[in-house]
Amino acid sequence: MGAETMRRAGWCRGLLVALLWLVASLVLGGVTANAAQGEPLPHQLRYCPPGVTPDTASALEQCNLRQRPADQGQRLDNAPQRMRLTITNPTSGPQDARLFIGPYYLASIELFRPAIAAGEAPTDHRLTRVGGGGAFAGGGASSAAIAGHVFPLTLAPGENSFLLRLEAPGFAHLAIRVDSLGDASLSPAPAVLSIGLHLGMIAALAGLALVSVILRPGPVSNRLFVLITVILIQVALGSGVLPTLLPALPGQLAMTAFMMLIMLRMATWGWLYQALIQPHYDRPWYRLGCRISYAVAGVASLFYLLEWLVAARLLSLLLILAVPILHTVAGLCAPTRIRLFKQALVGSLIIYDLLQIIAIVLLVSYSGQSDLPVVISRVLDLAIPLLAMGTVLLRNRASDQQLAAAEQELARSEAQLAAETAAREEKRLLLDMLTHEIRNPLATIKLASRALQGQASTAGPTVQRRLVNIDRGIRTIDAVIERCDLHNRIEETGITPERGSVNLHRLIHELIERYGLLDRVRVTGGERPVVLTDAQLLETLLGNLLDNAAKYSPPGSPIDVVILTSPWGVRVSNRIEPDMVPDPEQLFERYYRHAHARRLGGSGLGLALSRRIAELLEGTLVPRIEAERIHFEFRVEDD
Repeated sequence: MGAETMRRAGWCRGLLVALLWLVASLVLGGVTANAAQGEPLPHQLRYCPPGVTPDTASALEQCNLRQRPADQGQRLDNAPQRMRLTITNPTSGPQDARLFIGPYYLASIELFRPAIAAGEAPTDHRLTRVGGGGAFAGGGASSAAIAGHVFPLTLAPGENSFLLRLEAPGFAHLAIRVDSLGDASLSPAPAVLSIGLHLGMIAALAGLALVSVILRPGPVSNRLFVLITVILIQVALGSGVLPTLLPALPGQLAMTAFMMLIMLRMATWGWLYQALIQPHYDRPWYRLGCRISYAVAGVASLFYLLEWLVAARLLSLLLILAVPILHTVAGLCAPTRIRLFKQALVGSLIIYDLLQIIAIVLLVSYSGQSDLPVVISRVLDLAIPLLAMGTVLLRNRASDQQLAAAEQELARSEAQLAAETAAREEKRLLLDMLTHEIRNPLATIKLASRALQGQASTAGPTVQRRLVNIDRGIRTIDAVIERCDLHNRIEETGITPERGSVNLHRLIHELIERYGLLDRVRVTGGERPVVLTDAQLLETLLGNLLDNAAKYSPPGSPIDVVILTSPWGVRVSNRIEPDMVPDPEQLFERYYRHAHARRLGGSGLGLALSRRIAELLEGTLVPRIEAERIHFEFRVEDD
């Protein structure tokens, strides 16, 4: 198992190296392609002040703000934004050009320029619409392109002013490029290459995650693959790849799906890290926080579907800030035994937090014409799965090491268990052999003793006493043999109790008489003449308790037997000498005997056997040691 896991891990590492080589090659190719495109035409972007709605060339000149108005930049809805775009044609004649405006997910774009009419002064030229588009127009619109929107223009010599009207959030960034057509095609080759490279890298990561699912299926691998797949679909929608490939796809619905996928991406990221953290930190507050984040993501998605954009974007910002903090705190608190895994987990979370903070700062600071927000968003698109994949790989590696150690420990335990089983079997065979060898001569001694008792009826008291002692010793050895045999049968083969009606009073008095304790035992308690239990096992248990009380109590001291009811049971109590108090922790261990009690004989199996019998009878045997007395209480719950 360990070798197979290592082989799979080596394969995955090889694929990762191949992926990195591919990415490096594509990056170099992209740099070369961009360098070959040449310099774009010079252009300048200026924002219109609040309240200015230019409809003539002179009104358009009022749009001269270098920064986006503050109140406009803070808006979360798709409010109209107006700006003046000035493009310079350095040639002496008209020139065909293309205007690229990105990113693709800008909701609506309209382009206006002054119309030249005879007899009008240049400042009185009315603004006429040149073209329009945007994500809401769909991938089938003439201006739709991968990564943005393209508008063909004819530029007069010198400066050409245009009114650019957008509908997008106030913090939306812009990427504007103007190229002379010349021999170039109308598609923005650098942007297409960049998006293709970006999607290719994410798709490669999804392929690696799929390999992990196939080789090592489980919640973590499955969630990682779902996360990367969601990122891939989201980027494909937001970049315009899917809308342009599927022009029949409704534009507004596609962009709503794009925003909902951002929420799903956030929830899936948290879902993945919950699978990594919760096995090590399953606290109620963490589980509740995860559930709340999923619920907020669902509510935000519903708001996007209902076009409640302000509330939806506020919840999105809350999720982007709160979810990473939630998992980072839980990761720091998780008491994992694998140091490397915790370092990777916490490190990936901290890096993710920093990238999110940088993304938000760039989005707020460079909300105008800048590619920095695009760059950081693409870094996040790749960093999120890479960090998660690295953490998962380290976690799997640590799990493999733990599994290998557990397998070694299991092998050692199995070997030890086999040795113990063999030793126990040898001991059982030895006991069986010894008891068999003892029983034959013991039976001979018993027959001889009975014959002598019949012949020595007229003998003196000394002879009679010796014969009684011989008979008592024979019964003691018989009891030890039966005890060992019963213990072996219980431990090795098991015994199924056979329930029947047992007269508890009669059984106790028979045992008292059998053990010669009529003058020492006092029987008290409630009236419970008949109980339903196994007669033989109950007789063995109570006999052991009475024998133990008689053997280890001071000679001639009273023994109390109390019959209990509701639930039924028996309590046996006797006095003990201070130097004969047993160790409560070892009282029911096999072969345990007090150091001062060893001179009294016995096998040390009586109490261990009694507790096992109590369990078979579905009861309990509980000791209680006082200053000068010891009590053993056996109870069985009534059916």
